[in-house]
Amino acid sequence: MIVDQSETGGRINVFTYGSLMLSFVFQRVAGRCPESIEAILDDWRRVRVDNETFPAAVPADGERVRGILWLGLSAHEIARLDQFEGEHYRRVTVRVRDFSGEDYAAEVYQWSRTDGLINEPWDIDWFKTVGIKDFSSKYL
Repeated sequence: MIVDQSETGGRINVFTYGSLMLSFVFQRVAGRCPESIEAILDDWRRVRVDNETFPAAVPADGERVRGILWLGLSAHEIARLDQFEGEHYRRVTVRVRDFSGEDYAAEVYQWSRTDGLINEPWDIDWFKTVGIKDFSSKYL
């Protein structure tokens, strides 16, 4: 079964794969922490951004990204996320699945530039213990 935005009362689901996976970061940016579930985005890859502590996601056949799916965001909350993500990301519609295999329509922030990426995986555990301090001082 695919859960569409129309089934969420016109609200939007957002799949996050980096700093916004952390509830305190998400709340600071969006203004609240809606219901969330762990999810997988197939055929995408999460990589490091040059000289930054946050990642980017790009399409990549056969790869997958684990992240958090935030459910039922309002237009105002989406606008806050758009502003936070800035010009280096664009929001695109994707399908993600939870660990039981249920599909959801969602938005994801895709890297919009052709440069600035390092072809190495980004690690959430490193971010939580090392990168968060620099990230917080710059962006929160």
